[in-house]
Amino acid sequence: MDIAFAVDETYAEHAQVAMESVLECHPGRDGIVFWLLTTDEVAKTRRGHLDRQLDGRAELRLLTCGDEFRSLPLAEPDWLDYLTPGMYLRLLLPDLVGDGARRLLYLDADTAVCGDLAPLWTVPLGGETVLAAVRDAYNATMDAQGGIPGAGADVDGPAPYFNSGMLLIDLAAWRAQDVTRRCLDYLTANAPRLRFPDQDALNLVTAGRWLRLPHRWNHMRSYDIEPGPDAPWPDTDVRIMHFAGRRKPWVEGFRPGHRLARYRRLAAAVAAYA
Repeated sequence: MDIAFAVDETYAEHAQVAMESVLECHPGRDGIVFWLLTTDEVAKTRRGHLDRQLDGRAELRLLTCGDEFRSLPLAEPDWLDYLTPGMYLRLLLPDLVGDGARRLLYLDADTAVCGDLAPLWTVPLGGETVLAAVRDAYNATMDAQGGIPGAGADVDGPAPYFNSGMLLIDLAAWRAQDVTRRCLDYLTANAPRLRFPDQDALNLVTAGRWLRLPHRWNHMRSYDIEPGPDAPWPDTDVRIMHFAGRRKPWVEGFRPGHRLARYRRLAAAVAAYA
């Protein structure tokens, strides 16, 4: 399994905790490869820690790309000020991985794997289907919240809109359709009015060419979950929990419960390798 993270300094520590969640859910599993795209500074300061954490448990492919991504424009809304330019690194991953993998599971650093990921490697991708993803929990359609800035009249407004915190990518299809360049072109052209920058770009560029997965593969409502099968977002068979938004397990005020307890336990395990 080729699993990728792309982070700057802000989220590097949390990416290691997310890796630990993968390993806990796949004990003794051979063939796990973590691809980490990050800054030169993170690579320098965390390489030894990462090697100790993953020794005998998974392979590490550490990638860096310089600081050019920091000049890309950020979103206008103040309520997204927790996002950093590191969000754009995911757009660069497929071109940097090279021939080392056929498909890549990209995960945000604020995710926790909660179950077996193996079924994702049987999801049909390729050809015109660039990626598989989960419909966004807060913006369900392309025209939600006024629509994507810069979207043309040919965009199908009621079509589903995905969250970019989990992407199952067919690398050959991504490259064949020049997804990275087209996303970067969108960001440059719409710099003064961006909303959810990388996510909007990906939704526009891959419109009609992505496969929708069940919410268990990117469950974004951890804070609203109530026990029991009748909850609006029942906490059953969640494979990837995504702590989307400001409420994250390492931020004061996150709801107490088994999600917070697990994050703290995994973080302690990672710290022990420092």
